[in-house]
Amino acid sequence: MKKINIQSIYGTMLLSTMVLAGLLTTGCSRSVTSQQHNPAHTRIKVWKQREFVLSTFHAVGGDTTLYRKILTQTKDAGINLVELSFLSTDNLYAAMRAAEDVGVKVLAEDLSHISGVGDKVPSFTEETVAQNVSQMKKFTMLEGYYAWDEPFEKDFTKLRQLRDLLKKHDAPRLAFSVLFPSYGVYTWAKGDYTWSDNSYPKYVDNYLKTVDPEVLSFDYYPFRDNHDSTGLINNDLWKDFGYIRKKALEYNKPLWFYFQAVNLKAEEKSIMDVNRISAQMYAALAYGVKGLSYFNTAGALLDAAANKTPMYNDLKSLNAEIKRLGNFLLDKKSEQLYQTGVMQENKESYFLDNMESSDLLASVPDDLVIGVFGDTGASKYILIANKRHAAAVEGEIKFRKRVNVSEVGQQRGTAIANNTAAIHIKLAPGMGALYIIKK
Repeated sequence: MKKINIQSIYGTMLLSTMVLAGLLTTGCSRSVTSQQHNPAHTRIKVWKQREFVLSTFHAVGGDTTLYRKILTQTKDAGINLVELSFLSTDNLYAAMRAAEDVGVKVLAEDLSHISGVGDKVPSFTEETVAQNVSQMKKFTMLEGYYAWDEPFEKDFTKLRQLRDLLKKHDAPRLAFSVLFPSYGVYTWAKGDYTWSDNSYPKYVDNYLKTVDPEVLSFDYYPFRDNHDSTGLINNDLWKDFGYIRKKALEYNKPLWFYFQAVNLKAEEKSIMDVNRISAQMYAALAYGVKGLSYFNTAGALLDAAANKTPMYNDLKSLNAEIKRLGNFLLDKKSEQLYQTGVMQENKESYFLDNMESSDLLASVPDDLVIGVFGDTGASKYILIANKRHAAAVEGEIKFRKRVNVSEVGQQRGTAIANNTAAIHIKLAPGMGALYIIKK
């Protein structure tokens, strides 16, 4: 596969996969007990997500003297889990000790012993997994194990074996893996109207059937070509996102997503900014994600000396808002998904619902992602996200019937209008809003 050199702020990482990403929860309970009994009639502790996840794939690098400073400022920016990736075993343990001191949860990747990446299969036995897990699980901040980053289909059975061993020896923690995007090994090459014959959906389907992951996560970096002309109005990101959301709902799996926060071409000046980052994050919320991860906070939040970047304060505020809305939606189910402003031929390939069939929404301004959520009550919740990173969207959301509308702002459920057929919205570039609709 094509290799990409990505310049992190702590050194150059030579990635053996197309673009690496991963995702794990940090607001998760490790003490949930299953009510089902195994054949021996013992209760089994299982992992279950309890809080919205905002994590980072790459935060710490090779300089162990910076670990405490990096982790402190990363946590202060609102990141609630740090994925310790591409570290030597010694540096991994140094980072885990620093995380204990700082009080931030971690996901541990150890490529030397118990973690796979791309087509590099870890050499493990039950004995070696048990030995490594027995050492790692002594850390209270350990949320789980990064079992495999972007596995190849040929290795799904091996991944399942590793996953099962990790769960056998540390059931309350998560054994995590993340899928390739469709611009890697597996693609939509055969076309939109024969999507079931493409290798990418087959890859996703086989992963679910063979590995049975606890969460369904993937990565996609829409600005990887570093072109100012790249936007999110029509973007192949939505093919992957639409299909994986569909499968997450079908299999009842939490959906997590890796978004792009840094330039992927070290030799070029980055186009990444707060608006491009926020557009991805709000759109992902509309898709029903329960977790988001930065690729990467290294370079986005902190520079090579672990000092704050010019984006730090704005991203810190954005992180707080995304977590607030994400936690509000954590127990809500994604029911419908719409996009406006997309080309007609993309509506089917993005796996969108048809707004003409909606009993709630009559019309919405262009260039938005609209996610409709429900719970056990009568209310509906709509998350709208501006896909434009360089321009505001303003207009009216019109409803099929008169409704009462409140916004989930800083004050939960701030009333906007009662008995109304429409509300006026204005979203800044890359921003979003969440509304409660009562009929």
